[in-house]
Amino acid sequence: MDKVGLAINGIYVEATSNQSLIDIARRQGIPIPGLCYHPEVKSSGGSCRLCLVEVIQNGSMRLVTACNYPVTEGIEVSTDTPLVQRIRSTVIELLLSRVPDAEIIRGIAEEYGIGDTRFRKDAEEYRDRCIACGLCVQVCEEIVGVSAISMLNRGPDKVPGTPYRESSSTCIGCGACAYVCPTGAISMIDDEAVRKIWNSEFTLRRCSICGRPYMPEAQIAWMVMTAGAESSLFDRCPDCR
Repeated sequence: MDKVGLAINGIYVEATSNQSLIDIARRQGIPIPGLCYHPEVKSSGGSCRLCLVEVIQNGSMRLVTACNYPVTEGIEVSTDTPLVQRIRSTVIELLLSRVPDAEIIRGIAEEYGIGDTRFRKDAEEYRDRCIACGLCVQVCEEIVGVSAISMLNRGPDKVPGTPYRESSSTCIGCGACAYVCPTGAISMIDDEAVRKIWNSEFTLRRCSICGRPYMPEAQIAWMVMTAGAESSLFDRCPDCR
């Protein structure tokens, strides 16, 4: 990869070409908010719009989403201009109107001095903290490799879920979707030795040493099938290995 030079808020930075702008900025200690991006998921980012920044290239300025914008030689980036602040505040208000119960959204709003939203809040439109960013779907497909969930419906009704919202024979109960969800919208409950997620129940294997249930049997079976590992390798929880 070629090295490129760019400026972020007037600070000269060297980076590898095609790295995402948000990664470079955060490594420099320059905060850029964002909810829908994960560095390990290639297709993530660009949905929540919180990471909009100004980029000047060849004398022209445009607004881009920093999470999926690849850095190039000579660009000038501004992360905190009046225009960026105004648009970001509007995005935060829109998110507040959609998922007012999401703690992380309320925290971002407080950080930006936003106490309420100008936009209509209709209880029927609340999506149980889901901002429809699609990160859970992308992780299930790209990282886990099972594609058990997808985005359902369109427009403001778009939400992730299993086909027809029924129990999925594809889901392995790994919980990766719940772990990466930025707003905690995905319900995953471990009740003794049973995990409940996406309208399905999964039996958890107990550690042979401490007896703690820690991993779905379906996930173990998937790993045995895809990686050729021995099932006995998962008899102990991470703490007892």
